Amino acid sequence: MAVDGKQQVVPKKTFIVELLKKLELGLVPYDEIKKLIRIELQRRLQWGYKSTHEEQIDQVMKLAHSLRHTNIATEVDTLDSQMYEVPIDFLKIMNGSTLKGSCCYFQHDSTTLDEAEIAMLDLYCERAQIKDGHSVLDLGCGQGALTLYVAQKYKNSRVTAVTNSVSQKEYIEEESRRRNLSNVEVLLADITTHKMADTYDRILVVGLFEHMKNYELLLRKISEWIAKDGLLFVEHICHKTFAYHYEPLDEDDWFTEYVFPAGTMIIPSASFFLYFQDDVSVVNHWTLSGKHFSRTNEEWLKRLDANVEVIKPMFVTLTGSEEEAMKLINYWRGFCLSGMVMFGYNKGEEWMASHVLFKKSY
Repeated sequence: MAVDGKQQVVPKKTFIVELLKKLELGLVPYDEIKKLIRIELQRRLQWGYKSTHEEQIDQVMKLAHSLRHTNIATEVDTLDSQMYEVPIDFLKIMNGSTLKGSCCYFQHDSTTLDEAEIAMLDLYCERAQIKDGHSVLDLGCGQGALTLYVAQKYKNSRVTAVTNSVSQKEYIEEESRRRNLSNVEVLLADITTHKMADTYDRILVVGLFEHMKNYELLLRKISEWIAKDGLLFVEHICHKTFAYHYEPLDEDDWFTEYVFPAGTMIIPSASFFLYFQDDVSVVNHWTLSGKHFSRTNEEWLKRLDANVEVIKPMFVTLTGSEEEAMKLINYWRGFCLSGMVMFGYNKGEEWMASHVLFKKSY
């Protein structure tokens, strides 16, 4: 920008405000958005990788120790209102047939989203070692993809889902009736404060731990719900080496708050929960290339873009205006693009999914 023949330098903060406004209005091409995201991810990697292994371990240990002095979770209501209370008809368009809102498992280039959802649900069941007749607890169950799949696959099992979302509870109960599943119960509860005397043979936790803070207290609480000889299966997104609070690196970091509100997440390292074995012990541990979650987000974005004219009226009803509806559509576009780039970075070998199987410590 020229003023009196001189080149005016636009302050970075002004640039970020203008960028976010353009993103909100859908004025930035996808390729440019992905390029900008990669720049921010490079900055995060430069911050996260330390020059010595001793410093690397120290960084992880400091975060692990600090979390033991926090609440189990913070900002849950903020996250729920922004991310999880959206019209079910929108999710039926963007997600696959099971409405799985987390990483799917693409075994081949030709694998469809529907097939990838089922493949991942099967992988959960295999790794959690679920058997027909087990009592199963699904914590933070989303729209019930795993709850309903387990209940249908293991007819003699009793499956209890826990959610703090009224709309999710209603949907799972409606689907259970539609599928004639009498072995499903849905509890409306906040797991950070929920108390119960029941124990379960298998406890499944997918995409929840990232939104928690004090893992010592959380795992202690969950351990009380594990039956004798029971197992706890956890899936969480992670970075392969370092762990961090999901907060801006500095005032120039626009990306961190682009998708999730700052302070609502922890990005653990792949092995982070090996440091929290006070009340549970690790039985097995796997990682899954970030390529799978990158492809999941790519498929979501394709479905969203192909159905904008169908989605827009839903969001107008939700937000009250066409302008706000388009902002929300562009937000979800940004969500998918960020997942594509982040989990696809370095061929899926930076950010990825981690699966951990625990047993109860005695």
